[in-house]
Amino acid sequence: MIELVVSDILCKTSDERAYVMMLKELNGHRKIMVVIGYAEAQAIAFALKGIVTKRPITHDLFHNFAESVGATMQCATISKIDDGTFYSTLMFRINDELREIDARTSDAVAVALRFGAPIYIEEELLKRTAIHDEFNGAVSIPITIADNETLRNVLDKAIKEENYELAMKIKEEIDSRNTQNDTPEENNKL
Repeated sequence: MIELVVSDILCKTSDERAYVMMLKELNGHRKIMVVIGYAEAQAIAFALKGIVTKRPITHDLFHNFAESVGATMQCATISKIDDGTFYSTLMFRINDELREIDARTSDAVAVALRFGAPIYIEEELLKRTAIHDEFNGAVSIPITIADNETLRNVLDKAIKEENYELAMKIKEEIDSRNTQNDTPEENNKL
């Protein structure tokens, strides 16, 4: 498992209601991007800056409740990606018993920051989804983190520009997702 830290929160210029959270490996240079909403971006920013609101916001309320019942957070783990969406879990210890709770990645990070708990990602998932800062300032993102609609748009553009190598890679990613989502009954029909 690789520990991550929040390195930045950026506003998406195409949609002012969406933000991008950058998570960087603690002792390295790889980063992942997670698209999050305004409320989660604000909650994460407040935790990073140590801002305390007059009344508790949702993530503070969850933190306060968990502490009041004796739950301690062990970690947040980013466990998988599906159609461009990261999936995470929160690990809590309650009365000497470990409990795993499903969470959106943005919420998992916001809660982990309040508990001072580490955020982890599987090595293989980090390898597949890490973004790379290119020499000219452009950022390339792996196709594994793009959603299906984005992949189809990029595929169309690659074909129009006669970039068949890229088109083939994108088509392979789309096909692998379709295969993963098929049920055994659907596979037998093929």
